[in-house]
Amino acid sequence: MSKVIKVTYGDNILSDLFESVTNIKRDIGSGWNNNTQAKKEGVDVISSSRGPRNISFDYLIKGTFFSEINANKQKLASYINSEDTLGLVFEDEPNKVWYALPDGEQSYEPESNKGTLTFLVPSGHAVSSFTNVLNLSNSGGANGTITPSTVDGSVTAVIKNKGTLPAWLRFKIKCSQENGYIGIASPTGAFEMGNIQEADGVIKPESEYFYNSENNAPFSNFTDAVGVANPQNNLLATNGKLEFQTDGLRLKDKGTVGSNQGVAGGMKVMTLPADSNGHVGAANFYSYFNIFAWAGAFGQTGVLQVLFTDINDKLVAGYGITKGDMSGNNASMKCWVGGNKPREYASNNFISNNGEGNGAGNMNNTSFNEKTGHSDFVKTGS
Repeated sequence: MSKVIKVTYGDNILSDLFESVTNIKRDIGSGWNNNTQAKKEGVDVISSSRGPRNISFDYLIKGTFFSEINANKQKLASYINSEDTLGLVFEDEPNKVWYALPDGEQSYEPESNKGTLTFLVPSGHAVSSFTNVLNLSNSGGANGTITPSTVDGSVTAVIKNKGTLPAWLRFKIKCSQENGYIGIASPTGAFEMGNIQEADGVIKPESEYFYNSENNAPFSNFTDAVGVANPQNNLLATNGKLEFQTDGLRLKDKGTVGSNQGVAGGMKVMTLPADSNGHVGAANFYSYFNIFAWAGAFGQTGVLQVLFTDINDKLVAGYGITKGDMSGNNASMKCWVGGNKPREYASNNFISNNGEGNGAGNMNNTSFNEKTGHSDFVKTGS
């Protein structure tokens, strides 16, 4: 059995109802209507317009028995019953869509089960079913070229239209920096947006993520401090080990203390990356951490800190939990600032339980327990 060329109209596949499709007539171009005025020699053309176009093809209806043939005829009638133009597509030209209406009386011969379908294309032409993309990655190829200027920042695009009619263009422009004006010029017209005179030189700040632990759950972007002193208090040793365990960083190895140090422990360090403009160090900075500070028994001591430093590891500011109570369960949340006058900025006492109360009153650990250990750090200006 020979393959039947696939023909679709709207959402329906007409060729599913046919044994064969033959004699497809898609003539070269469409008709033209010329309005002329006689003159001494020849005519003057007053106007010229493209006329509609007819497309037709012969078919052999599918079916062996009368009931099958009749059912397919009724389906065919319903498939082409449209008062609006629908897309007519032939398999041998899958990129061409003819927006057409059924036209005239659709012929059918009962003796041979053959007929002819005729469609009117009001526009006179087909349209493409897909778009071509021209960008820097395929510049110089079949779709054209894009040439950025190193002198004035403009971009020249030469677009190759491989069709037979003018094509509509869709531009997507992404500015590499703040821009108050965009202009698109062609031999036939221009488009402008914004103010070409704008030259204020003002940089518009935007928020950026420098680090998000949800994308780096084991905190692998942090490295163990090697030979780096604690920037807030050099009595705190930093040669121990912090390690990600299940839900966060915990002390794995307390390490050793030097001759002039009093508390053993570890420290991890991460250098914040440059922003999208290549600048390191933000004037306005926001950070969120979750600190869990719960003493498992009375008399336990410890220090938990989140510190921010400059390029020379000098303290800018930070906050943390300290517990020096060697018999009870008292702890403090402390804030420190560095710079020219390093000092303790604030201190708030609490009971280092797990937020369960147990007579702690207003000292209950409501900020750093297992469920609500949320802290925000904000730096504004210098």
